[in-house]
Amino acid sequence: MTEKRTIPGEELEWARSYERDQLRTWARFPKDGEEYEAERDIEVNYLVHWQAPFTGGGTGRMDKGTRIRVSVGPRDPEPIGVYASPLDNRRLEEHLVPEAERSSPKYGGFTLFIPVGQLNKDFRRVGNR
Repeated sequence: MTEKRTIPGEELEWARSYERDQLRTWARFPKDGEEYEAERDIEVNYLVHWQAPFTGGGTGRMDKGTRIRVSVGPRDPEPIGVYASPLDNRRLEEHLVPEAERSSPKYGGFTLFIPVGQLNKDFRRVGNR
């Protein structure tokens, strides 16, 4: 049996800082409320929110042309990843989230998680709300 390793908070912060430093050399950090459009079909990560102390999720395909709005917290002006909501929420939700989860009475919606590197490579900024 493999022993689980707990990563100390300082090590996690060092890794985030290192990734942020790498992004600074080429990426633009998004601002809260900006809208982006997928420039190609891409694989994205999503989180499923439950009306219970649990969060699930998975990965799936997002079509070229899909528009999203990003959420950036005020405490992190240079995030390494952002949460995002599609502007056409229902269509993408039906495509990504399995029907069994969407039809559950405890289903509370979904959110995308987009690394800033992917946001810069696979999306183009199209405006603010």
